[in-house]
Amino acid sequence: MNDSITIQQVVDLLNKDNLLVEYSCPQELLNHPFDYLSYSSADVQSNTFFICKGASFKEAYLQDAISKGAGVYLSQQRYDVQLPCIITSDIRKAMSLVAIEFYHHAYQSFRLVGLTGTKGKTTTTYFMKNILDTFCKSHPELCGAPKSAVLSTVEVDTGVEQHEAHLTTPESPDLQRYFAQTRDSGISFLTMEVSSQAYKLNRVYGVEYDLGMFLNIGEDHIGPLEHTDFEDYFSCKLQFMEHCKTAVINRDMDHAQRVLDRARAHAKRVITFGTLATADLNDEDCWVLRDIRKEDVGFTFTTSHGMKEQEWRIHMAGRFNVENALAAIASATALGVDEQSIREGLLKNEVQGRMNLFEKEGITVLVDYAHNYLSFKKLYESLKADYPGRRIVVVVGCPGGKAFLRRRDIGTLSGQNADYLYLTAEDPQFEDVRTICEEIASFVEPYHTPYEIIEDRAQAVEKAITTAQPGDVIVLAAKGEEVYQKVRGEYVYYESDLAIAKRLLSI
Repeated sequence: MNDSITIQQVVDLLNKDNLLVEYSCPQELLNHPFDYLSYSSADVQSNTFFICKGASFKEAYLQDAISKGAGVYLSQQRYDVQLPCIITSDIRKAMSLVAIEFYHHAYQSFRLVGLTGTKGKTTTTYFMKNILDTFCKSHPELCGAPKSAVLSTVEVDTGVEQHEAHLTTPESPDLQRYFAQTRDSGISFLTMEVSSQAYKLNRVYGVEYDLGMFLNIGEDHIGPLEHTDFEDYFSCKLQFMEHCKTAVINRDMDHAQRVLDRARAHAKRVITFGTLATADLNDEDCWVLRDIRKEDVGFTFTTSHGMKEQEWRIHMAGRFNVENALAAIASATALGVDEQSIREGLLKNEVQGRMNLFEKEGITVLVDYAHNYLSFKKLYESLKADYPGRRIVVVVGCPGGKAFLRRRDIGTLSGQNADYLYLTAEDPQFEDVRTICEEIASFVEPYHTPYEIIEDRAQAVEKAITTAQPGDVIVLAAKGEEVYQKVRGEYVYYESDLAIAKRLLSI
C-alpha cells in the first residue's frame, strides 16, 4: 500500500479533533500527497511531511529538514521559514493522528492486543506471542502469515523490521510504521506493551485495541521525568481501558475495582482472572486459579472457567508467572485460539533476562528483570515458597535520575527478605553509583541484613556467583540480558547479567 498524506487531510483531521490552530499553504499544494513522514531532521528525504516535536526543538532542525526535502511542517508554533505549515494546539496528539492517517489506519488490518501493568508485561507479551505463533503455524487457513508480530521492551518484530527496542511503547510515527509493516507482511496478530508514558505522552492517541490486558498496578515511575505521583501514573494506565473492545483484568491486583469500573464503562466485553478469594463465580467470563504445584521445571496449575476445569503447565521459574500465563490463557481464548495452541505456546515461553534459571553444583542462579516494588515483592514471595530455608543472595541497584522511590522499596524489601546483598550499578546516568547504593543501603540497615557495595556491576555479579555456597540462591536483578549501562546520556557496553552467569557456570 502506498502510504501518504495531504495538507488538506491533516487540516480536516485536526479540525475534527479541535487541535487545529491555523495553517498556511498555497491552494495548489493542499491536495499534494506527501509520501514520507518524519519527526527527526536526520531522517528526511524528498517530499517529507515533517513534524516539529519536543520542548527542545530548534528552528535549526527545521532548516536542516527543509534542506533535505521537507515540503510542509506541523508544529505548535510558527517558524521564520518559507514553507507551508500547520499549527496545532497539541503536537503529540496531532502527531499520533497524522501518523495513523498517513499509514491508512494500518492497525485495523490485524488483531491488536495490548497489555499494561507495573510488572509482568514483557513475560505476558511473550506468552501471547508464543501462543499466537503456534496458532498461526497450525492454522494457515485462518492466518495470513505463520507468525505474529510483537512490540515489547525487548524487541521489535513486524515481519519487516526485527531489532532491539529502546522504548516500551514507541513514539507514535514509529508505532504506526510498525503497524503498517505488520499489515504489509500479512500478519494476523500483533501483541504490544502499553506503558503509562504511552498515554501521558499520547503515543497511542487515537489507537483502539481488539483486546487489552491490565495485569497489576503498583507505585512506580514517579519522579520529575516521569509521573508526579501515583495518581498521575495510575490515571494514565487507566486510560488504556477506554480503548479496548475486550478487557482482561486481574481481580487480585490492588485497585482492581477502579480498573473494572473503567473497563465496564467502555469495553464491549470484560473478562476477569484471579484466585478463588476474589472470583465472582456467577460471572461466566471469570477465570479462577485453583491450584499451583511446583515441578522440577516450572509449574503445573489448575483453572476453572464456567463449568470447565483445566490443568496447564509452564516451564518458566517464578510462581508469579502462573498469573501472567493465566492472563494469556484468558486472552487467547477470547481471541478464538484453540486449546492445543495455547498449551504448546505456554511451554515454549522463555524470555531472555526474565526468570532465567540455572543450577550447578547445588547453586541456583536466577536472572530476572525485577526492578520495582511490585516485581521484588512477587519475586521474594516466590523465592520463599519455592526455595524454603535456602540462603538468598541478591545483586541489585537502582537507576539514576528517575523512579527514586525504588531505592526505598527495594532496600526495604531486600532488607526484610534477603540474606546478603551486593549493591551495584544499574543505569546510573548522571548520578554517582556509590551515592545511589548508599541510599538503598540506608533502607536495608534497619533490618541488619549484611551488604556490600561494589560499584562495577560485572565485578559484583562475578563475586556473588564465585563465592556462592551449595544451597545458595543467587538473584541477579534488573538488567537481565541487556548489554549496556546508561551512563551520562550514553549506552556503555556491559556483558550482561545473563552472559556473565552463563560464562561463570559454563552453560
